[in-house]
Amino acid sequence: MDRDKIEITLAGSGGQGIILAGLILADAAGIEEGLEIVQTVEYGPEARLGTSRSDLVISKKPISYPKVHYPDVLLVLSQGAYNKFHRIVKKSGTIIMDTFNVKDYKKEPNCCEILALPFTDIVRDKIGTPLVMNMLALGFLARKFNIVKLESLLTAVERRVRKYQDLNKKAIREGYSLE
Repeated sequence: MDRDKIEITLAGSGGQGIILAGLILADAAGIEEGLEIVQTVEYGPEARLGTSRSDLVISKKPISYPKVHYPDVLLVLSQGAYNKFHRIVKKSGTIIMDTFNVKDYKKEPNCCEILALPFTDIVRDKIGTPLVMNMLALGFLARKFNIVKLESLLTAVERRVRKYQDLNKKAIREGYSLE
């Protein structure tokens, strides 16, 4: 990891695997790479389609405050998540979004960087199913901000994912290779 600390919010609709992506990143950073980590989750009462959120504070030093109020990075995988959370990102931060699911967005003046990528289209083309789009986006995020090594993510998938482990690993590799 290049910086001493990064605060990340992953957000999407229930069923998109946001919580799992947060757990895998926390596992890769904390267990595999020995970084300090706090990971929290928030989701509505809806089992599917309600907004879900996973916050992570990843640091080389002890973490003095565990809550993410203004993330350095916001990864959004649904329009509802974008609408709800796009204003919380630090001005010097970055919003990463899936252009298939987030169509209504704009760059606000004096705001953060926006990286709009077609994650759903890429995962359909390269993996054959949108089921693991969360892992593709996670791989991209991890490499883009040099948070954890690819091997750490793959080991975390082995530890956390029981079903479709090979598809999840393939999606992470594909996301990690995106420019």
